[in-house]
Amino acid sequence: MPKKLIFIFLLALVLRLSLVGLAHHGDLNNNISWANLAFERGLVNFYEGSNWPYSVPNQPPLYILVFTTIRAVSWFFGANMEWLVKIPGILADLGIAWLIYKYSKRWWLAAIWLVNPVSWYNSAVWGQTDAVVNFLGLLAVFALLDKKLVRMSIFYSLSILYKPSLVIFAPILGFVALKQKHHLGKWLDSVIAIGVTAAAVSVWFHPTDNLFSWLFNLYRDRILPGEIGYLTANAFNFWWLVNPGRVLDSTLYWNLSARTWGFMIVIVGMVTLLHGLIRKYSDKRFLSVLAVVSLVTFLFLTRVHERYLFPFFPYATLLLMSPGVALPYIILSLTHLLNLYHLFWAPSIPALEALYTHTWFAKILSTINIGVLIYLFRQYNVFTRKIK
Repeated sequence: MPKKLIFIFLLALVLRLSLVGLAHHGDLNNNISWANLAFERGLVNFYEGSNWPYSVPNQPPLYILVFTTIRAVSWFFGANMEWLVKIPGILADLGIAWLIYKYSKRWWLAAIWLVNPVSWYNSAVWGQTDAVVNFLGLLAVFALLDKKLVRMSIFYSLSILYKPSLVIFAPILGFVALKQKHHLGKWLDSVIAIGVTAAAVSVWFHPTDNLFSWLFNLYRDRILPGEIGYLTANAFNFWWLVNPGRVLDSTLYWNLSARTWGFMIVIVGMVTLLHGLIRKYSDKRFLSVLAVVSLVTFLFLTRVHERYLFPFFPYATLLLMSPGVALPYIILSLTHLLNLYHLFWAPSIPALEALYTHTWFAKILSTINIGVLIYLFRQYNVFTRKIK
């Protein structure tokens, strides 16, 4: 690793650590509360517990394990839990930058990732851990590019066991794995690896012989549905243009629920993307499909939070040398940052906050996001026409 990149990493770490005390988002209350209760009550039957101060735990086992571990060692650091719970996201930010450099061999791409507010605002200011999910996801993608099917299965399983954000990548990863023509033994090893990984993470919460059915039900009933059943959960996307209020996604439009319409649009988009990948495969095309799938799902699925555009950026950063990527990257970085700022208001900038009082402002940002997707589809044939 070049010395200048080491220096940039140190500066990036200092920047993030200097920002951890800037704001307290309500999400931290859940993470701290769940960590404290898991530490005090124990992990067994944690999800079946009651008397939750903020909300019922709706995150997967690995997520709870990470924050419980932080709680267990917090005495050693003597630091406030508000600060400590931001550390996983910050370290994962740096990890993503390292993976970007390792794959591209270009230090400046890693530097762009580290200075992009999309990364440090999410982890250091907000305290979210989207970077952790995407760090594990990147490890899985790079393992697949190296044709390491078992390793890919482990890292991808860990990402889903932390948060199911990247379940949208499953069809694409599956297609590429099939295209690589692994022998049956590798597939069997991968299935075993997935099972062992899931069991190793989840057994602490439900150490009985029906572990996998318990885990399946946990995802089906609590984790995947989410807490908010509205058209949009503060995401500036297509559904924000339809109705930004608290409208349930069971609302019918042309005899189909909004949720059904969202899934249908995403499926059509994914099939289109896979068709382009089938016609002409390359590793860069594969990465571009992952980026655009992230954008499509953010724009058209219901119940989407503002943070869910995050997976677009690591792959788009890797593709910045390709023609036509820089402008969409810059535009989406700006609109995404403005979306993250909405309702959080950290730091307080009255002039900027005043813009959001006009309904047209968020609608313009939503329209720009959709416009970027149309641009990518039309001008660059699903982000791949000029990528070789």
